[in-house]
Formats: sequence, C-alpha cells, structure tokens
Amino acid sequence: MNMIKFIKLLLILSWLLLIFLTSHITFPPEDPNRIKLWYEYTYDKSMHLILYGFLAYLIASFLIENKKLKWQWIFWVAVLFCYFYGITDEWHQGFVAGRGVSYYDLCFNVIGGIGGASLYKIWRTDGSNRGWYAREMHGKTV
Repeated sequence: MNMIKFIKLLLILSWLLLIFLTSHITFPPEDPNRIKLWYEYTYDKSMHLILYGFLAYLIASFLIENKKLKWQWIFWVAVLFCYFYGITDEWHQGFVAGRGVSYYDLCFNVIGGIGGASLYKIWRTDGSNRGWYAREMHGKTV
C-alpha cells in the first residue's frame, strides 16, 4: 500500500471515529410533549448529511486508487458502507442516554452518502477520468 492510500485509509478511520464519538454524546431527557423547533430538526439532519456525505467522499477517494474498479461499483460501495455504518450508529445510539434510534436519521445518512459520492465524481481532478466540474473549469476532455 502506497503512502497516499494509507493516508486516505487513516482519514476514513478517523472520520468513522468522529462519527462514533459524536453519536456517543449524551443529552438530557426530552419532554415528550415538547415539539422540536424547525432549526433543531434542520441542524440535526444537516449534520447527518455532512458527516455521511464526507464519509462517502473519503471512501470513493480511497477506492478510486484501484484503477480497475468501475465508477458505478465505487459509488454503490461508498453508499452501502454509509448505510451499514449508519445502521450500527443508530443501534449504538439506542444505548446512549438521551439518544434514540431514528430511521429518519438513517435515511439522511444514505442521502448524505449519495451526495458525497456524487460530489466526488463531479469534483475529482485526477488525470484518469476527469469529473464534470474539472472538464468545465479546465476545458479539458477525457
């Protein structure tokens, strides 16, 4: 394994640890009659989009190092990894005080994974198969 792959793998593992640690934060018990304000709900879901979107981005970046893999395979592996890690994250939150399992959170994890993998395809600038953004900005074709 070359140094670039190793660093990318360390970034993925560090990001997984960050997600685990943030899901382990306890909250005081909520009043069951209290309705969440829209910005509380929006903040929570946007954090899922960002955390899992960047995770998929890192995974796609790691997998693209293997030049034999097709983009569709890389995309789905990144998204499915976010899905399965999201399941374990939600299961873990079921044991944390003040937290709970939310299928909506899992949906936003997957949406974030799709977005992150898609953004990697759009933004990547390696020479093998330039993404749409790179072609538009640099005027180069594949």
